[in-house]
Amino acid sequence: MSNSPPTYGDLGKPARDVFDKGYDFPKVKLSLKTKTESGVEFDTSGSHDLEKSRTTGQLKTKLKFPDYGVTFSESWSTAAEIDSELVYEPSAVAGLKLTLGSALVPTSGFRQARLKAGYRRDYVSLDGDVDLRVNGPIFRGSAVFMYNGWYAGYQMAYNTSNTKLEANNVAGGYQGSDFTVHGSLMNAADCTTSVHHKVSDKTEVGLLTTYNWQTSNVSLGLAGKYVMDDGAVMKTKVNNQGQIGVSYAQDLRSGVKLTLSGMLEGRNVQAGGHKFGLALDFES
Repeated sequence: MSNSPPTYGDLGKPARDVFDKGYDFPKVKLSLKTKTESGVEFDTSGSHDLEKSRTTGQLKTKLKFPDYGVTFSESWSTAAEIDSELVYEPSAVAGLKLTLGSALVPTSGFRQARLKAGYRRDYVSLDGDVDLRVNGPIFRGSAVFMYNGWYAGYQMAYNTSNTKLEANNVAGGYQGSDFTVHGSLMNAADCTTSVHHKVSDKTEVGLLTTYNWQTSNVSLGLAGKYVMDDGAVMKTKVNNQGQIGVSYAQDLRSGVKLTLSGMLEGRNVQAGGHKFGLALDFES
């Protein structure tokens, strides 16, 4: 739905993307996306953590049946986890999305099923899901309402195994044509505010602040993104801890993208602790 608001998890996303996307440190990543003539999609990825000296990988497959509004996907990881998901979007009910998912780890015996439902209409976005676990289900729900750019949202999660409200979050803000102002409060403790401004088709800037009411810890960050004439993307960010991040992404050829990123500990350059990341993406 073109006039429906974002889901709760996507509120404030424009600013987060300026801060997070393209920064892969401290990992070296490789991904390959392909699609067969019959429409089956394959997404293979692997990464090596330079700090933990740990290598992980994952294979995802996706098959779509657009005539029936059905999508089936499955993934396998080096952590021996197998995830499956079946999505149904009935054409008779615009904006409705139903999902049945499962997770299985044969080595540990962990297994879980999840039922999800989402509904998008003008001015409203609703989501609900339940994790069916052996020790008791977990219920989650969220709602976002938007009118003339102003929005408000609520998100909750309740764990029946320990009768605990694990998430009790609220958010609000304004989304304009070229800027977004967002604020949220998580579990009455973490307060986050962000501003995103799309200065032009090539330039974006973001501001992000967080404050914890219990510890009084404050963080402040400023980030920018610039698209060069040749299509390369240059990003940089800095925070009040003196950490400076830089990212550079370039299409080497059609379907091949290289991303280099790093973080400099600006307060103590000689002490080390700097981080480096590299990502190479293939798509055909």
